[in-house]
Amino acid sequence: MTRENSFLGLPGRAFFLHSPQRTQRTQKFLSALSGRVLCVLLRPILELRFRRPWLFAAAAVLLSQSLLAQSPRLEVIHAMLQRPHDPWPRGKGHAVLAVPGCAEASKGYHEPGGSFSPSFGSFGVSIWVTDIAGKIVATSDNLPFDEIKQQLVWLRDRKLPAIETETPFYHARWSFVGESRWQLDLRLLTESDKKAFVVFRSVGPAGGPVQLLDWDTKQLRINERWSIRPSPDPATVSIGDESVESWQVSGSGLNRYTSEDGWGFARFELRGARDWTVSIRDNLMPPTTPLSYSSMLAGLELNLPNPEFTNGLNAQVAHLMMGLVNNETRPADPNQYPLNWLRDGAYAIVALARAGQLESAKQLCRPFAEHDFFGGFGAEADGPGLALWALEEVAAIARDKDFDRWLWPHVERKSGLILEMLSATEPLRKPYFGPIVPAHTNRNDLDLVCDAAKDGLIAGRMDWQRPILFVNAVSYRGLRSAAELAERLEKTAQANGWRDRASDLKQAWGKAFDSSEADNERTYICGLYPTWVVSDKVTFQKKLADRREMSHDDGDRVKDKPLWTYFNVAEAHQWLALGQPDKAWNDLRWFWDNQASPGLFTWWEGSGEENTFHRWEQARGWVVPSHVTPHYWTAAEMLLLQLDILAYLDESGSEPTLLIGAGVPKEWLDMTMSVKRLSTRLGKVDWEWRKGKMTVWLRGEKCAVKLGPAFKPDTKVKVKH
Repeated sequence: MTRENSFLGLPGRAFFLHSPQRTQRTQKFLSALSGRVLCVLLRPILELRFRRPWLFAAAAVLLSQSLLAQSPRLEVIHAMLQRPHDPWPRGKGHAVLAVPGCAEASKGYHEPGGSFSPSFGSFGVSIWVTDIAGKIVATSDNLPFDEIKQQLVWLRDRKLPAIETETPFYHARWSFVGESRWQLDLRLLTESDKKAFVVFRSVGPAGGPVQLLDWDTKQLRINERWSIRPSPDPATVSIGDESVESWQVSGSGLNRYTSEDGWGFARFELRGARDWTVSIRDNLMPPTTPLSYSSMLAGLELNLPNPEFTNGLNAQVAHLMMGLVNNETRPADPNQYPLNWLRDGAYAIVALARAGQLESAKQLCRPFAEHDFFGGFGAEADGPGLALWALEEVAAIARDKDFDRWLWPHVERKSGLILEMLSATEPLRKPYFGPIVPAHTNRNDLDLVCDAAKDGLIAGRMDWQRPILFVNAVSYRGLRSAAELAERLEKTAQANGWRDRASDLKQAWGKAFDSSEADNERTYICGLYPTWVVSDKVTFQKKLADRREMSHDDGDRVKDKPLWTYFNVAEAHQWLALGQPDKAWNDLRWFWDNQASPGLFTWWEGSGEENTFHRWEQARGWVVPSHVTPHYWTAAEMLLLQLDILAYLDESGSEPTLLIGAGVPKEWLDMTMSVKRLSTRLGKVDWEWRKGKMTVWLRGEKCAVKLGPAFKPDTKVKVKH
C-alpha cells in the first residue's frame, strides 16, 4: 500500500491555533494534519534534555504553547515535554492480545517488557523496579530489547495464547482467562536492595484518561469500569495524580481520587512474596465475538528439528486470529486499519484455511463473497481475482457441497467482472463497499476499476498505480479457481469457458513480461505462487535474481530494512517455487532476526502511520510510531511460506504435483520428522521421514508426488491413499 504524506510547519500550526478567527473545522484539520509531524519532532527534542538542558527547556516551552490538548495523543506529548524525566511508554513493538472477532475497542495491546493495556483507550499497566529510596532502576517500558525475552505460550484450557516475558528483574505473563478477565502472573527476581511495583497509569500501550480511582482494601476500581485485584495483598497502595511533583514515590493518602485531566495513577508495592497475580476485569464492555473457534493453534501436528520454525508458524495463526473483527479480516493492527481490505484479507483467509483454521476461514468468506470491491483505496482491479482464489481455496479444502452451492452465484458474478475488465473499451467504474483511507476520500477515481483493456490484458488500478502484470496474474488465478468450483458443481461449459479465457490471459501475460511492465515490484510477488501464471521460468528467475542482487548483500542477506515486508516474504516464496529453498530460508532467517516485537514473530509496514484513520490519536499511547505493526498480510505470507516449505502443490504444469518437504533443509534429514493434517486444495497430507525413507499419506484426490531438492534423487517414497 502506498504511503500517505503530509506536513504542516509548527509555526503555521501555532499561528492558526492561537488565531481568534480559528474555526472548529480549521482546528480539526490542523490537528489531524500536524499531529504526526509533532510526533516526529518529539523524539529528537526529548533527547536534548540529556545533552543541552537549556535548549530542551526552550523547545519545550515553544511546543507546549502550541499544544492546546487537541487529542489524547497531543495531551501525552504535552505531558512528556513538561515532565521529560518521568517514565513513559516504550511505543515500540506493540502486539495485539485479544479475542478473535471482538471489536477494535476491545483489543488488548502488549509492548516488549510486559507493559499492557487491556483494551484500546483504557489505561496502562507497567512494572517498576526501584532502589530502596524509590529511584527507578528499570521499568517494563525502558528495559533494552537485549534484556527482554518474549514468547507466546499456550496454557491448558485457554484458547488464547499468553505472552510470556523474561527480564533480569522479573518474569511476567499476560493472559486472557475468560469471563472478561485479564491476568498478570508475575515472578520477582529482585534482591533485598530493590523494590518492585505494579503501576496503573493513564499512559500505556493503548492508554486513556484515568479520572477516577477507588481502593477498598482488596480491589482497585478505575473509571467505574475496571476492577483490579492483586494477590497476595500489596504492602502499600498509593493513588494520586501525575501532575503532582514526586508522584513516582508519593501518593495522595486517599482511598478515592478524582483526576479532572485524567492523569490519575495507582501504585502497588510488591513485598514479602516472589509470585504475584493481578486480575483485571472489564465490568462494562467485555470482549464478545460472533466467531466460533476451538483453538488458535495451527491444526497441524508437527515434529520438526527446529522449534523456532514451529513456534513461528503457530504465532502467525494466533496473530491473524487475534486481529479479526466480527467476521472480517484486518490488514494490520485493527486500530490502525479499522476496515476489511480485500487484498490483504484474501491471503489471510487462505493461510488460515491451509493451517487448519477452516471454520474460521469459512466465516470470513461471507463478505468476500457478497461484496466485489472493498478496501481503503476503493474499487481495485485485483479484487475479483483475489476473492475468487481465496473463496475457492477454502471451498476446495472444505469439500462441502452446501458451501459450494452458496458460493456459486458470487463466483459466477466475480468471474463476469474479470471478463468485463478484459473486454473493456473505456474506463470501467464500479461501486465499492466500506470505508476509504481518510487522506483519499476526496479522490475522483475511487470507483475506477480499470481503463480500456490493451493487448489482451486488464489495465487495472491497484495501489493508485497500474501494475498490469500483478492485476492480470491474480485475475488469471481467479478464473482458474472459478473453473475448479464449476467443475465440482458439474457446470462443465462454464468451467471450460473460464479455462479458455485464462489460457488466453496467460499467453498475453507472458508477452507483456518481456516489456517494461515487468519492472513493477508487484510482478515478483505473484508470478509463481500463488497464481502460477509464469510459463518461462528461466526468464522469470533471471529477472528475480537481478532484483535480489540489488536488495541483498554478498551473504544473500537483506541489506536494508524493507518498507513493505509482505512483498519481501512473497518474493522469498517465489524462490521456493523455483526449487531454490536456500534463498527462501535466508530471507526467513533474516525476518526471524528482525522482528517488530522480538520473540513474538511480528513484522511491520512502511514508515510512520501508513494510511492512518487517526484512531491512535485518540489513545494515550503509541505516540511516535515508526511503522505499522503487527501486519497481517505479512503474517499470512509468512504462514503460507512456512506451510509450503513442508509441502505444496506445484501447479506450473498441466497437472498439479505434490512436493513433499519442498523447502526442508538438508541438515534436517539426519533426524526423524513428521507432518500431519497439512491442508491443500486436493486434500490433507501427512508425511513421515524416518531412517532415510519417506512415507506419504494422501486423503483426497490422487496426484503425482515428488520430494523437495534436499532429498537425494534415489530416495524411496511410499505413497498411501
